[in-house]
Amino acid sequence: MRIYETTFILSPQADDAAFDRQIKSVTELISRYEGKIIFEDRWGIRRLAYPIRKFTQGYYTRLVFEGNNNLLTELDRFFRIEESYIRYLTVQFEGSLEKKYPALGGESGAAPAHAHFDEGAPARHDSSSRRGEDDSASKVADDSASKVADDEHESDDDIDESTPDDMGPDEDEL
Repeated sequence: MRIYETTFILSPQADDAAFDRQIKSVTELISRYEGKIIFEDRWGIRRLAYPIRKFTQGYYTRLVFEGNNNLLTELDRFFRIEESYIRYLTVQFEGSLEKKYPALGGESGAAPAHAHFDEGAPARHDSSSRRGEDDSASKVADDSASKVADDEHESDDDIDESTPDDMGPDEDEL
């Protein structure tokens, strides 16, 4: 069996007991189809990036589980039928469980389980850390970008706003 991760958003118009029942119904469905819950992470009510079905908030939950293809088909059908699940996504889990969820490894003092570690992503650097290295290269890039912006701005001023004669009569002439 493969390991999958599913994240779903519940309608925020329910109370905590209803959220518990809805999450429990998903975990029971996974167990019924011979799946095994590895990790459950309840994020709670969060603001949505854009309205979905006129909701601006939703209750986020993420589950990591083992399962087969029959389970995925049934899980997809379940989410589509139930109206309280406003959005969902199930993907195959990649990476190490211990690295992404240190609490599973049994290490004390590990990062919280909701922390997300992307082992394949390049490290991000703040631009202030590069200033001491080579200011001339960044200054040249900034100067050329401002010159391009100035050239674009000048070309907007050069546009002829007069109307051609072949456009037809004005409304006053009709």
